[in-house]
Amino acid sequence: MEERKADASHPASWFRRPDRSFWLSLLGDAPEVTAADAERRARLARYSLGLAAVFSGLYILLSLIFAGLDLKALLIQNSLMLGGYLCGMWAASLGADRAARHCLMITLSVQLVTLVWLTGQALGIAVFGVVLAALAVTLFTSSEKWLRFFYIVLALLILLAGQMYSGAPRIDLSPLPPPLLTLTQIGNQITAFTCILLLLGVFRREVLQSEAGLVAERDRSHRLLHVILPKTIAGRLQQGSHHIADHHPDVTVLFADIAGFTPWAAGQSPQQVVNLLEQVFSRFDALVAAAGVEKIKTIGDAYMVISGAPEPRADHATVMAGLALSFMNEVASLREETGIPLQLRVGLHTGPVIAGVIGTVRFSYDVWGDTVNTASRMESQGEPGRIHVSADTMRQLESSFSLQCRGTIEVKGKGQMETWWLDRLA
Repeated sequence: MEERKADASHPASWFRRPDRSFWLSLLGDAPEVTAADAERRARLARYSLGLAAVFSGLYILLSLIFAGLDLKALLIQNSLMLGGYLCGMWAASLGADRAARHCLMITLSVQLVTLVWLTGQALGIAVFGVVLAALAVTLFTSSEKWLRFFYIVLALLILLAGQMYSGAPRIDLSPLPPPLLTLTQIGNQITAFTCILLLLGVFRREVLQSEAGLVAERDRSHRLLHVILPKTIAGRLQQGSHHIADHHPDVTVLFADIAGFTPWAAGQSPQQVVNLLEQVFSRFDALVAAAGVEKIKTIGDAYMVISGAPEPRADHATVMAGLALSFMNEVASLREETGIPLQLRVGLHTGPVIAGVIGTVRFSYDVWGDTVNTASRMESQGEPGRIHVSADTMRQLESSFSLQCRGTIEVKGKGQMETWWLDRLA
């Protein structure tokens, strides 16, 4: 018999398909407290201390207005509580956030317990137990779960005591007209409701601000990653690839070096040396970006580029030859602008390479293999102001570029090799 498929839109399907991971995440360990989370809790404590101090001052004012009644107990109690809140605000101003939170919770708990004991149900003070519970949830971290549990239980007991207490208040409120008592109860309920909304609103705003900061930081990290690494490699890392190593069977590697740079730099100030390299390499970077090839790295005054990796392309040698000629033109322009006798030595070789990402703290996309070594030898054994290419590269360029045979030379680590000079487009 064909198995009947559950209708995902049917309400019963929600019970058949519980979000198990959600409930397991609630039972698991809470995430570590971050600096942003600690700062958010500190701000919430400061806001709450200020609000509690205002309400205590209001109760003191009301006690003074009805001075003809026997309200000395309320006046003394609220004055002491105001002092507790002010101590918490002082601690917060000193950066003692933990002490500020404890001042707030202890003072509010004592205030609610004594007010419920003094007034019973007459003023409806017990409703502020909900505020105490909400503060316990938002102000205490996972490492303070027992304190959170204690205050939540205390808040529940305050609510139950306020509802179940049937005796007369311990202070004489009988001279107050019943409508005023009713209005006070309604006012306390509205105030508690408003406090909860304010607490949730501030908490929501703080969380949204933190999330916006995290999103901005993530976008900044992504942009930085795309600057450091090729676009496709950065995308693979963001998707969770931890080990990236690829074989590219046919690429062209370019090495460029400023001839005579080291002797020149020895007689210059550090600022002049860095300024010259910045001028040269920034122009090279623009040319590399326009050509659609990948800059691998700079080592001192040497500049390394690859074409055909990480994205394969059939015209890798042609593009790289054009780039080498553009490098030469840029250096000639800089020589005229600065008066510094700059000369560039360039080497090209074509063949297979291994490419991948190395490092765990500072990522680096690099290439390895005999092709890289040979391209480096083409540069180091070339001549200033000339582009030195191997026979493998020459074979891919001979139909489009003018090349001059240099002849057979001894290449370190390679033996005898026939090499060529690249002059210009054919």
